[in-house]
Amino acid sequence: MSRRRAVRPIREAARVFAPVVAVAVIATILTLSLALLAVRFVGLSTYVVQGGPTESMVPIGSLVLVAPVPSGPAAVEPPGSGDASTAPQIGTAWVAIPTLGYAVTYADAYSSPILMGLVVWILFIFAVRALEPHMSTARRRQPA
Repeated sequence: MSRRRAVRPIREAARVFAPVVAVAVIATILTLSLALLAVRFVGLSTYVVQGGPTESMVPIGSLVLVAPVPSGPAAVEPPGSGDASTAPQIGTAWVAIPTLGYAVTYADAYSSPILMGLVVWILFIFAVRALEPHMSTARRRQPA
């Protein structure tokens, strides 16, 4: 069996599976983007654990959904009494999803370039389709 014949099944498999993988990646990015929009629409905030003191409770790379702080009357302590912490109130953690933070960070960093690449690719395909009748390399026969 020649090398060329041995490579054909691999090329055929790549030709078949490449569009499937591309559609799966695009569907995943779109689903993740829509899910994050839905989470924000409900009023939850999202945070990605990147290390620090929460590492023992929540693994690094987790996506944490945080419920907002209720906006009620705040108790004001007199100066010099009790805990003088001035840390901002973030809210209460509602749920932590392990390893989903990596995907959110990736989508956050690369969603804009991916979207721009898709737009450019679609415009390129439209231009090629529109110019296809004019790009023929075959010689046209002149009527006799």
